[in-house]
Amino acid sequence: MEVLILWTLGMWGVQLLIEWVLYRVQGRRMTWLQSILPCLTLLGGAIVIMISIDMDSWNGIGYALLGFTLGTSGLLTLVTVAITALVLRRRGRS
Repeated sequence: MEVLILWTLGMWGVQLLIEWVLYRVQGRRMTWLQSILPCLTLLGGAIVIMISIDMDSWNGIGYALLGFTLGTSGLLTLVTVAITALVLRRRGRS
């Protein structure tokens, strides 16, 4: 179980790093791209879970756990980006 938690936090960290690089490249502005990337990660996790349902072996459970961690990290990134956008909007930056 600890491996799943570490894997989720690692993927979340990588996604936040990508979001930060995009923020810096776009001139310190939040754009729609920062909201789309976590949604794609969440969708990817759901697709992996749906694929794992068709598997009738122990590999299906592994893929389901991988999809779960991928979706969870996407959801955490989406929440983090939404909070960041709210904070920046309140401070007067866009």
